[in-house]
Amino acid sequence: MIRFMRRFLVLLAVISGAAFGQGVATIDEIVVTAAPARDRVTPPPLTLDQDALQEFQPIATADVFRNITGVSMRTNSRGESVIRIRGAEERQTLVFLDGAPLATPWDGRADLALLPAGLIDRLDISRGVIPIEYGPNAIGGVVDLFTFKPVRGGDVRADLQLGSLGTRNANIVAGTELSNGWSFVGGASTIHRDAERIAERSSVPFDPTTSNARTNTDLSGTSFFAASGHHTDAFSLWVSALHADVERGIAAQGDLDPDVSSPRFWRTPEWRLTQLTVNGRWDLHEKLNVRITGWQQNFQQTIDAFEDYSYATLNARERGRDRTSGSRVTFNLDLDRATLRFVSTIQVSTHDNQEFEADTLDEGTLVAASLLRYRQQLSTLGAEADVRISEALTTTFGIAVDRADTPLTGDKPALESLSASGWSTGLRWAPSNQWSATATLGQRTRFPTPRELYGAALGRFLVNPDLLPERALLGDLAVSAYPNDSLSFNVAVWANRSDDTLSQRAVQDGGDSKRQRYNTNGSLTYGIDSSATWFVADNFRVELSAALQGGRMEREDNGERPMLLQRPEAQVRMALDWQASQRVDLRAEVLHTSAAHDLADDGSVARLPAANSLNLRGFFHIDTWAGRNVHLTASIDNLTDELVLPQLGLPAPGRSYRLGLRVN
Repeated sequence: MIRFMRRFLVLLAVISGAAFGQGVATIDEIVVTAAPARDRVTPPPLTLDQDALQEFQPIATADVFRNITGVSMRTNSRGESVIRIRGAEERQTLVFLDGAPLATPWDGRADLALLPAGLIDRLDISRGVIPIEYGPNAIGGVVDLFTFKPVRGGDVRADLQLGSLGTRNANIVAGTELSNGWSFVGGASTIHRDAERIAERSSVPFDPTTSNARTNTDLSGTSFFAASGHHTDAFSLWVSALHADVERGIAAQGDLDPDVSSPRFWRTPEWRLTQLTVNGRWDLHEKLNVRITGWQQNFQQTIDAFEDYSYATLNARERGRDRTSGSRVTFNLDLDRATLRFVSTIQVSTHDNQEFEADTLDEGTLVAASLLRYRQQLSTLGAEADVRISEALTTTFGIAVDRADTPLTGDKPALESLSASGWSTGLRWAPSNQWSATATLGQRTRFPTPRELYGAALGRFLVNPDLLPERALLGDLAVSAYPNDSLSFNVAVWANRSDDTLSQRAVQDGGDSKRQRYNTNGSLTYGIDSSATWFVADNFRVELSAALQGGRMEREDNGERPMLLQRPEAQVRMALDWQASQRVDLRAEVLHTSAAHDLADDGSVARLPAANSLNLRGFFHIDTWAGRNVHLTASIDNLTDELVLPQLGLPAPGRSYRLGLRVN
């Protein structure tokens, strides 16, 4: 880590010295994973800017995704808040922070409950065929998170929220842009809660709590963020650093009888993430530029496994350390009626894993097993071309080759390298500023993560090293229309043909019920996403959105057809926003989620009930301080305390409220 920091600072000094003293441009366009262009054809992303994010009054970034149709948010049995786009698995949905992957490659999932929302200035949700800059594994969708960027003269944003069950959040971020092209940003955040509320006790019948506070769902974390950059007409550089330190409890799966099954009684006394990211753009010629993104991620996590709901007797411990380095290089060549793009990405991640088991002769003592080291290298090499057929018609087509190598496999047998090709094509017709249509088709691949290949999760999983890559053929037809200044709507019809999709099955191992990952024979899913915004009056707007999906799994070799799990067929959302006066803004949101299915511990299929949740928000403008608005905020989530059950035994939080003070 120290050697990396030295090299990092030397590189920064060299590049900054070369750029200093030139003209001033902008840095916003370089801190993106896949840069947009006039003729580039991709499925239209869903973008939430700072104003839209503030409407949700979130504490953690995960809070935003509980209110978006077409996106499912759940907290899994490892305590991670993960998202699914269009019903895809969470490992099929990648999350990027300022152009760098946020998930730890060992696991392949990003826990958005531990990322403070106050650091996020904007987010984009991309669905369908993802640009090749994202590398392998993005076959379900991508979430791009963008941190705060300063304005000339400086800016400050601050939030303080207090809420039910000991919820506390404080966040501040400040930055300035100087006239000589330099920018600086600093921020800090704290998140705390004593517990999450249970909406319906029958959903967690084995939780021994005597109140509505769920056992072992406390959380306490701090985060720090710093960034600096310099930009000129021909060169831009942006360097950022995020550090998060969290301690938390992990809710046990409350529908499982501890005397019969093996729920996880886990706590995480250590969860520590440090991520450094460098984004650069350099115009080599008036028609040729290069974009470079580099990242270094260090991650540490300790999981303590206890005997029962008392969390008094420590049975086992798992300690993991991860070091990840990666880079993305993109060359763009602008021709008269076409743009050529060449992309290379590489990421190398090393995971050290050590397990500790209880000493049978000395109660309360843990005995360490051997430290095991795993390593995975992911790479992509690809090219794309954007062609302007006419002023109204453009097309993009591309090819890519993905590769996964696992040179270190702990104490498990070595595996052969895996590779796969990908391709995509798109066509956009925009005859006017009022509407456009986009059609895309392509193939993408996801490789199994090292955890899926080798992880036993403290005895919960049986290892299956014969897993194959997942392949997906994705198609999307989207129409966006803006008939007038008061009305806009979007609709997309999509389909996803997946082969060798990874799933879980229940197996018996010496009398114990365990899980095992395996490749299914694939599935076909399809659906419609739609949204509309209507300004009924200058001070009153209506937002409507719906996501409908269906599909089926292919039959297994034994003739049985598995069910699609944890995928509601419908999500419908309506929001009413009323600017009651110059000082008061009121908002109501209703979200309907239809029923779904999940896999019970005995291997049978269980039903997850439908849910209707109501959220209320309020903003009161107090005054203006030093040119910045000061607001009182109030929020009630899930007003009716409805049971929202995205996974058996792991319900979403029940009713909660927050009061806050915001400066921005």
